[in-house]
Amino acid sequence: MACSGRYASAAQYSSFWCIAETLTAQEQATIEMYLDIAAADIHAALAASGQCDCTLASWAAMFLVKLNIIDAAIYHRCPCGRPELTDEQKNAFLFWMNEQVAMLRSTKMDVCQGATGAEFPAMAWGRMALTDWAAAQTYLDFLMRSSP
Repeated sequence: MACSGRYASAAQYSSFWCIAETLTAQEQATIEMYLDIAAADIHAALAASGQCDCTLASWAAMFLVKLNIIDAAIYHRCPCGRPELTDEQKNAFLFWMNEQVAMLRSTKMDVCQGATGAEFPAMAWGRMALTDWAAAQTYLDFLMRSSP
């Protein structure tokens, strides 16, 4: 995945906001321009955390589409008149978007396949030795596991 272009299409934008009317070519071009502009926020967060050049996790592609659509709707009014968001709705979406972009930037949420994110709950175990003999045995076991 490269950090360029929009993540969503005008058709996905229309479907997300339940726009039943068929878009004119001009409306479609305007929505695509809004999606391109809005994608820059997402690109910046992904680039800052090194997530531009990876294979996306199975859930990530649609998540980025959702972010792109909501971000475009917050700042731009669709030429077809939808969505009609109130100031409270825009503020709520803006707060949510800021959280999502911040999590992407800090890798608390990682969109790369196989990645866990910085706050993924994980636990590991290591052998500890309380006596000199146990420390020697632990080191010997390590050497035996490491040798071919």
